[in-house]
Amino acid sequence: MLCPKRADNENLKIIHVGALDGDTFGITLESGHTILLELGDRIHEPAFAALIESGDFCKPYTNGEKLCWPGGMSLTLNEILDMLLSQGNALQNQNNYKEE
Repeated sequence: MLCPKRADNENLKIIHVGALDGDTFGITLESGHTILLELGDRIHEPAFAALIESGDFCKPYTNGEKLCWPGGMSLTLNEILDMLLSQGNALQNQNNYKEE
């Protein structure tokens, strides 16, 4: 998976977003890169729970800078990249763990 450099974030624009399955979204950037974002444990946060209950969870859209949902919930591109970095670190730590 390619990860955009932090210095380039100002130039990145989201051009398309779609709900894939469960807690996963496909986010296409203007550069042509696609991010597969899994919300993981964040799906249990009250704001996401309200979206699921209302039926709007699978109706994301973008304004070019954020992943948005009806009702005002949104994630900025920086938040999305931070989530990916933290998921990557968790996966790396899990892969480095060895049972003795």
